[in-house]
Amino acid sequence: MAERSPNADGPPETTPAGKPAGRAKPFPRAKQAVVLVHGMGEQRPMDTIKGFVKTVWQLDPDVHRGGVSDPEAVWSKPDERAGSLELRRITTRDSRRSPGAFKNGVRSDFYELYWADLTGGTPWEEFRAWLATLLWRNPRRNVPARLRSAWLALWLVTLAFGLIGLWAAIPPETQLPFGIALPDAGGWRWLILPVIAAGTVALHREVQKGFGRVARYTRATPSNIAARKAVRERGLALLQALHDDEDYGRIILVGPSLGSILAYELLAFFWARQGAARRMREGTPEFEALQRLECAAAGLETEPDNVLRLAAWDEAQRDLRRRLAARPLETGTRWILSDLVTVGSPLAHAEFLIAADRTDLERRQVEREMPIAPPVREPLEPGNEKAARASGGFPMPDDPTMPACLFSFPMRDEAKCWELHHAAPFAAVRWANLHDPARFILFGDLISGPLRPVLGPAIEDIDLAALRGPASHFTHSRYWHPEADGAALAALRRAINLLDEPRARLSTAKGAEPR
Repeated sequence: MAERSPNADGPPETTPAGKPAGRAKPFPRAKQAVVLVHGMGEQRPMDTIKGFVKTVWQLDPDVHRGGVSDPEAVWSKPDERAGSLELRRITTRDSRRSPGAFKNGVRSDFYELYWADLTGGTPWEEFRAWLATLLWRNPRRNVPARLRSAWLALWLVTLAFGLIGLWAAIPPETQLPFGIALPDAGGWRWLILPVIAAGTVALHREVQKGFGRVARYTRATPSNIAARKAVRERGLALLQALHDDEDYGRIILVGPSLGSILAYELLAFFWARQGAARRMREGTPEFEALQRLECAAAGLETEPDNVLRLAAWDEAQRDLRRRLAARPLETGTRWILSDLVTVGSPLAHAEFLIAADRTDLERRQVEREMPIAPPVREPLEPGNEKAARASGGFPMPDDPTMPACLFSFPMRDEAKCWELHHAAPFAAVRWANLHDPARFILFGDLISGPLRPVLGPAIEDIDLAALRGPASHFTHSRYWHPEADGAALAALRRAINLLDEPRARLSTAKGAEPR
């Protein structure tokens, strides 16, 4: 980590009495970046991130450093790396010390990846086509069980509006088939039609504001390819700029709501670009860490709900990613993106929103289109399997007729390098997912859900209802609201983990028992 002046980027250092301490000698300062990708809706720049910083830093005394006045204070500074002059980064003071991670504390810079300006003006036809793809499908095969009640309710509301409007529009003397007689709407007829029309216009406007960007981003069509490209390029540019900054030793990527889909995709694209960071040479500490991780993945594949297997994965993954982050910046081989935190993520319904069905989703994962955690382990070619056996330390099948499966492969060059494949970001990135199970559609967060069944057993699913009880209101936009339940806020802060502390999982799969 480069040495920096205490006053280089933010608040002046102060004495315990709160007086300026003057300019001190430069000292090594640990810094990390937290990138928040906003979700759906009509957010204004900086609206989302200010509340987030207030919850995870200002209102959390556990991360503050003692001995200074206003330890929770933050500063807002222009930073063009965010992709817009409307945005600013928010800088904190140094945190308290974190043994094993930040011996002198760490300063956090918060960035908002704002992209609403790139996806505005979703045409009604485009939204209607997206909605039709969700409605016109077999509910037993292509609608997840958690969404069937909402899917049915949407159909009932649609039919009710249509039938009421039709009833008001048909003259009372009209003869209908099978002798059906409609009750006369009387004088209410001319009130019902305007109400239906006004309601349709209002619904049109609100739905487009709330879900237009969902349609525009999750569904690739000729009319939105350019917008999707612009959003991704802005996000990748920000990640690359932070990754190339020698001041930063860690990046945390946070995605609430629709932002979780974008954050997930950005991580996948960014990892695929970092070919040098994915390589390690035999005989190095990084290679030994890779072997331990491959062994942990093999164990997790056989017993995905075993807490000891999960703990072994967490420990091996932490070791590998810290070693990759310690590589010199100038070599172009370091990797500092440590965490993906998804909040209220619709990725739980990926088979419904992104793929055609469960089979299509699984096919995309096997074909490395959608990374999972742990990464897909693939059979090695005979020559690569021979190299794996010769190197020792990799998990090999007891049956010699069965192929060895790994998510890394040898380059078979003179340097004896191995490379993690391009869909293996979660070999070095932890994934925590906060969700709030819904009751009766409107209580909790129907949009969210567990990700382990969908995208891999190495994900830590944090069920907020299990921590604080079922929600009494709709919570999709309240995960870091200051008035949210204390247990839920503590779970969010723990998932963000600004101090990079090793911790046991809050929750694992149901029925997991240590052995």
